[in-house]
Amino acid sequence: MQCTFLLVSDIHHNLDNIKNLKAWLIQKDRLKDINFIIASGDLVDADYITPLTTEKDEIEFREVIDGLENIGKPLYYIPGNHDPDSSFLPSAYQGKNENSKVTNFHNKIINLVPGLSMVGFGGSTAGVARNSPEQIIWPAFPRNTESLLAEKLPILLDKVEDEIILVTHIGPSKVGTTDVDKFPLRDPPIESGSSTIRDILEKSTPLSSEDSSQCNIMFNIHGHSHFPFGLSHLGQTFIINPGPLQDGRFAILTLENFNKEKLLIGEVKDFYKCSNRINSWFMVGLEFFVL
Repeated sequence: MQCTFLLVSDIHHNLDNIKNLKAWLIQKDRLKDINFIIASGDLVDADYITPLTTEKDEIEFREVIDGLENIGKPLYYIPGNHDPDSSFLPSAYQGKNENSKVTNFHNKIINLVPGLSMVGFGGSTAGVARNSPEQIIWPAFPRNTESLLAEKLPILLDKVEDEIILVTHIGPSKVGTTDVDKFPLRDPPIESGSSTIRDILEKSTPLSSEDSSQCNIMFNIHGHSHFPFGLSHLGQTFIINPGPLQDGRFAILTLENFNKEKLLIGEVKDFYKCSNRINSWFMVGLEFFVL
């Protein structure tokens, strides 16, 4: 069994690129392959410094959701630091009508298919100077995001027995997909990732082949950091940043569920034998594109 995901993030109300993305999928004959769309925040460009939702923010937010829904696949999204503060509420916009397949899964668990679930959490921590963490380059939104992650995310994750796709707007600290330095000698270098997410991912991966009790976060999909799109990892957890759709970037991820014994050959056996599951979801395809 396969599941294929269209990964988008950081749209910032670029409606033209949503239309261009659908046209690309149709032209390349890829639309039929997509099972789900995951949008990992910053759908619009609301002011997170004075986070009072305006009518303009709400209208633009609905326009982006409607545009993504028009691609024709089930859409799951979380809010980012540039989305309206109302998008963090349980009553946030879910689509155009009661039959809509649009779900805001901030602070929620989604059971996608047997053995595979998603956990979502939006918002961003502060961007800080890497060598002087007390120097805030841009503030968090909501302001208590790091403490909310530490308090609420472990509770959600502990409820899931399936393998997990963790979807956050920010990624873990100190990995390639959250490094916002376009230039190595930038002063000061900026850390945009979350130390809480990093701690959670480190604890979820086994330290040895004998320790498999917490090996169930298979992927962390995030956005927020526009420049360092791509693939990284912490232990056995793959970390994916599709890049900003605002600039035409997106990714397609394909997972397949099969017996892990098929993979216990060659050098990969030490990587996979830690899993305590007979059948697991594995990444069989990850493609990054620009429109």
